[in-house]
Amino acid sequence: MSAAQYAYLHTRINLYAGQLLGLNQIDALIDRPYDEQTGDAAPDAAALYAGDLDQSNVTILLHELSVLIRPLSGAPRELLGYWAHRFELGNLKTIIRGKMANQSQAAIQAQLQDMGNFTSLPIAELLQSDSAAELLRRLEQTPYAEIARQARHLLEQGEALFALDAALDRRYFAGLVRRSTAVDDTAGQLLRAIVGNIIDRVNLVWLLRYRYSYNLPPAQAYYLLIPASHRLLPQQLQQLAQCATFDEAIAALPAPFDRLLAGVRNSTEVTLHMEQEGWRIASNTLRHSSFNVARALAYMMLRERDLRRLRAIVRGRNMRMEAGMIRGALGLIENRAGVN
Repeated sequence: MSAAQYAYLHTRINLYAGQLLGLNQIDALIDRPYDEQTGDAAPDAAALYAGDLDQSNVTILLHELSVLIRPLSGAPRELLGYWAHRFELGNLKTIIRGKMANQSQAAIQAQLQDMGNFTSLPIAELLQSDSAAELLRRLEQTPYAEIARQARHLLEQGEALFALDAALDRRYFAGLVRRSTAVDDTAGQLLRAIVGNIIDRVNLVWLLRYRYSYNLPPAQAYYLLIPASHRLLPQQLQQLAQCATFDEAIAALPAPFDRLLAGVRNSTEVTLHMEQEGWRIASNTLRHSSFNVARALAYMMLRERDLRRLRAIVRGRNMRMEAGMIRGALGLIENRAGVN
């Protein structure tokens, strides 16, 4: 990509980064007094959500992504475009579940996220499928062909929806790793850190849930993980899968995860701590690098974090939850001096 194109990207990211929220702004929204006359719980945050909260988040993220992706081509453009596919993957899961539950087309469509220009699924054709098996056969003619073949194979073997969901997610994350490693400019190392943290987080959380919530045997729990790794190596994941309890697995974590996850009590807390580490990596990339696509991915991650926090604040305050409960749900209490 030319220097002029990177300059455009760099400038756009800097402009967008100015709207990221600091903890002081989050605190102000959480602590804002209720307006007893109007019942307005958090007007500044609620203004972002004129309609459905989840759809509003997706719409905002995809609009900004469309601006950042504009000057890109080749592997960098492919990577950012693929990042957006995870929202569409949610649509695909919704359609599959709906077909397996014999829901009407209208009922399924009402649950879908509008992907705008990032739509690559033939939604109308998929909704017209008579069965989940036919849906997956049609999907093989789309960019999701690899995912569809694996899912159809599992369906033909009589696997449950859980296995289909796991297969879809596993293929998606494996594709994210491939696309991040295909970027061979100066952003490569930064991308490996960002995407690698995502892979470590997902693999560890999945392993803990499969083993200690779903009570799957060690071999099956390990088999369902993403076939990729970063700092948490395959042999280490295999050893963790052999642990008898959640607490034993946490105690056996290698560095730096032993420090990052000290004292966690469940997989939800593991997710939160690992996400915070990912936000730290993304923040460093955004602040201390320039003119590379890794900054775009870092910004999108931090922007999504902020929108998720705003959504949680709006919901919490509409339910008249105490400020401390909202902060606890966002994982902000124990990290006041730590990662945003």
